Amino acid sequence: MSSSQQIASFRKVSAGILASAHLASQEDRPKVTKKEISLVLKRVAPALGIDGTAYHVLDILLGLVQADDFQAGKRPVVAISNQRLAEYTRRTTRTVTRCLKKLVEAGVLAYRDSPTGRRYVYRGSEGALEQAYGLDFTPACFNLEAFKAQAGAFQRRIKAEQEARRAVTRFSRAIADMEELEPAELHGFAARAQSIVIRDELNVVDKSVLLESLYSQVLALHEAQSLQTKDKMSCAGDIHVSPLSITTQTDSFESNNNRTCSNEQENNTKTDNGLAVEMALEREPRGGRTDVQPPKPQAARPAGGKLPETNLDGVSIGLIQTACSQVQAETGTNLNSWPALCGAAEQLRLLIGLSPAGYQLAVERQGRYLAAACLAVVAEKALRDPEHIASPGGYFRAMIDRAGEGKLHLHKSLHGLV
Repeated sequence: MSSSQQIASFRKVSAGILASAHLASQEDRPKVTKKEISLVLKRVAPALGIDGTAYHVLDILLGLVQADDFQAGKRPVVAISNQRLAEYTRRTTRTVTRCLKKLVEAGVLAYRDSPTGRRYVYRGSEGALEQAYGLDFTPACFNLEAFKAQAGAFQRRIKAEQEARRAVTRFSRAIADMEELEPAELHGFAARAQSIVIRDELNVVDKSVLLESLYSQVLALHEAQSLQTKDKMSCAGDIHVSPLSITTQTDSFESNNNRTCSNEQENNTKTDNGLAVEMALEREPRGGRTDVQPPKPQAARPAGGKLPETNLDGVSIGLIQTACSQVQAETGTNLNSWPALCGAAEQLRLLIGLSPAGYQLAVERQGRYLAAACLAVVAEKALRDPEHIASPGGYFRAMIDRAGEGKLHLHKSLHGLV
């Protein structure tokens, strides 16, 4: 059957309608299943501009077409009137007509009109189609591979745009925090970043590329400034002086034994004088440090348990994982252990726009576990209510300051997020 016989004379044809009619007239239709065609059409619908009522109509037609009609020797035709589709979608018949035309021009359907313009299907005794007039899914079978490629490209573009939007937020916040940290050297960079964000002629991917380049310049200036500061503080220009010689006599320990002391001290000196001197030398402070016992290692804790720091009382990795659900979804990480939380610190730092120097200072002051936990809490709050936290980097530094004062109740914040 030719394409001119399939399209009624009352229709105003276009190039897309003629192309779909030509595909519908082909006999060597690819072998596909209803499940496969339904999944591909719903994935590619946004890329084809099929949304709203048009998508509703497509969903109804996919539900009405018979799965057996996609087999070889049959034809997947749906015979339903525009009036019935209007009743299903609660739209007018003119709206339904426009939606069907969009589906035909997109290569999903083809008009298979009867001489009278009615849509009907006659089946034989064994269920085979003898006469079928209506809306034909044959063009979708021919375009299936092209639709798959188009749907994949659309999904990749959407994912790239999402990543670009996140990058725009991270880099703009990081630049603003770096300028706040060093206002004299980095003056004007935050304004340049904001001007890039509000430029309408750029798409979000271009904005992320420009902001990443600007952030690299900021880091380069920051590193150059740090090196310059270290050079000024180096000992290259110091005055050479002779080192002080040790004036303590070798028999000083013997003279110390003659001082006034209790009987207990005398007995200890007589019995274990060598051991006491050796212990005293071992306990001598090095590098200006006054505490005798070494700090407890933070890493020697089981994953999921509580850490011994006062500011982490009542805080477990399970509580952090439950409270920071949006952070895990945004970064694609699973905070199921303390090493995993510390490993995600770099992503969380960029997410809230915190400078590397700011985070490093927090680690030196409170340890990497508490710093990473505070990063997760600030990022979760910023994602849930961006308007509530104007400067996440400043919020993080305030939490570290409160931890230094012993006033940080991190477990209460986490329970509040849960």
